[in-house]
Amino acid sequence: MYNNELYHHGVRGQKWGVRRYQNEDGSLTNAGQRRYARDAREKEFNEYDNSSGKYYKKSKKNGRTDLEFDAKRYVKEDAERTRRLVDSGRNLSGDLKRAVDTSTKNRKIPKMDLASMTEQEMRSQINRAMLERQYNDIFNPQKESKGREYASRTLETAGNVLAVTSSALGIALAIKELRG
Repeated sequence: MYNNELYHHGVRGQKWGVRRYQNEDGSLTNAGQRRYARDAREKEFNEYDNSSGKYYKKSKKNGRTDLEFDAKRYVKEDAERTRRLVDSGRNLSGDLKRAVDTSTKNRKIPKMDLASMTEQEMRSQINRAMLERQYNDIFNPQKESKGREYASRTLETAGNVLAVTSSALGIALAIKELRG
């Protein structure tokens, strides 16, 4: 395999020559029937004609209106829905990462009331705080909790995977759009 070539092996689980929504003769596959029924529910075509196999709705103004099946639109909508789902997952991953980062930065450190202390008390407090800090730096280095560390790694990995997936999906949609 050369580095300057692009390889594509199709949709995972998709077999050669198998149509997704519509057979060659125009009849619907099982997936096509489910997608057509969902489209009918969304557009409120509540009645079904067994003889023609189409959903329809009646109105006083126009009479009977049949819902037409559009396999190309369904494929395009499914790809767009998948892209939006991947994008929202990537955005969610980034938002969670930012929330974790800001929560660690915004911890409040208790302050001393300097107005009511004498100079000697202030010096003793400062010396005590510096000694505690030095002791903790030497013998008890600050560690990130295992849960926070695991969550950070997971969010970073998920964000990277979703970014790559989103990019690939965007390229695939653009190519499909250009083909027509």
